[in-house]
Amino acid sequence: MDNQDPVRVYSMLLFLVKHGDRLAWIVSVGALALGIVYWAIEQAVWALPISVIGAIFLYVLLKSYVEMVRLIVDMMLPK
Repeated sequence: MDNQDPVRVYSMLLFLVKHGDRLAWIVSVGALALGIVYWAIEQAVWALPISVIGAIFLYVLLKSYVEMVRLIVDMMLPK
C-alpha cells in the first residue's frame, strides 16, 4: 500500500474534498424538497417546520463532515 497512487486508494476522500460543499447543499435542499412535497400531498402542517429544521441540521452535519475530511486529507495524504 505504500507504493500505490493515493488518487486510486483514497478516491472517495478526494471526491469529498472536491465536491463536498456542493454535495452537502444538494442533499439538504433535497431533504427540504421532500418535506415540501409531503406537505403538499398530505397537508400536514408540521411537515414544513420539521423539514426546514432537518435540512439545516443535515447541511451543518454534512458540511462539518466534509471539513473534517479536508483536514484529514491535508494532514495525512502525501502531496
